[in-house]
Amino acid sequence: MVSLKTAKSGIAFHSDLTLLKQVFDRVCVEEGISVGSEQAERLSVSAMELFSDGEFDEAVLYVRLRRYARL
Repeated sequence: MVSLKTAKSGIAFHSDLTLLKQVFDRVCVEEGISVGSEQAERLSVSAMELFSDGEFDEAVLYVRLRRYARL
């Protein structure tokens, strides 16, 4: 049975994208990444790739995006 909270079919629900944006924004602030910068763009691509791979866990997204931000 598919959860109503998260999309497993590749369709993004509003709550999924809200969570992804919150984690992305938090990592940007903590890592000093400027909005609109090349680093922010790369990080957003990484965030969407994680989402596309089915990662919806906030803690996992946070840890992995922090790791990507530091590369």
